[in-house]
Amino acid sequence: MKNLNAIPIIFASFFRSGLKATRTRVFMLLGLAPVLLMFIVRLVDAGSAPDFFSKVMLSLYFQLLIPVLALFFGTTIVNEELDNKTLVYLTTAPVPRRAVILGKYLAASLLLLLIVGSGFLLSFLAAAANRLGQAAAWEELGVFLGTSLLALFCYSALFTLAGTFMKKSILIGLFFVFGWESVVQYFPGVTQKFTIIHWIKSLLPVQADQGGFLIFQLQPSPALESVLVLLIAGLIFLFLAVFIFQRKEYILSDIA
Repeated sequence: MKNLNAIPIIFASFFRSGLKATRTRVFMLLGLAPVLLMFIVRLVDAGSAPDFFSKVMLSLYFQLLIPVLALFFGTTIVNEELDNKTLVYLTTAPVPRRAVILGKYLAASLLLLLIVGSGFLLSFLAAAANRLGQAAAWEELGVFLGTSLLALFCYSALFTLAGTFMKKSILIGLFFVFGWESVVQYFPGVTQKFTIIHWIKSLLPVQADQGGFLIFQLQPSPALESVLVLLIAGLIFLFLAVFIFQRKEYILSDIA
């Protein structure tokens, strides 16, 4: 099976199985929880909805839901096969290893995009219901969704890389999300640039008087630089994940 032909076949197979997985359905419900919260705020006090979105919802999505969901989906691309004792069959099948990991990565990424994107879109529409006739509102939505896509790409590629060489990578990932990313982003100077969340926050169009999550000690980087850093970092993480997966020997003692 040629590499280019194998990737869409593996992608389609794992995307279908992922849609049926109980874990995915649980995450879909989790992704809809902020939507429910946003609609409640809208019903209780419609005037405060935009302010609530910028101060709470952006933090909820970009600092919690996106990295956590990327962590669970990314690390399970390889570790799920280890836990189910099926990785040996995948790695000994007449399919290039790069096709296996890229196909699974694309399937997980699309599932992530559906879960996060749909919830984020509905939350924004609830918050900006009074501004939907303005072009600025749709431009803002485009920036938010584009930033979400970059964040999902970079985080999921990083955690896919972690899953290729660490069986318990989810523990390291949790430390990274709730330790490193949550603390270092508030350090002044260039230190905060060693976090992914810094480059994400630099792209969000929120004013200095909005949202402590977005402005506390934030020294934003230029938008173009932020986009390039997220893209290049994600590509490097994904390249290293494929490189390691192609060369690592997975034996029965690793899987038992």
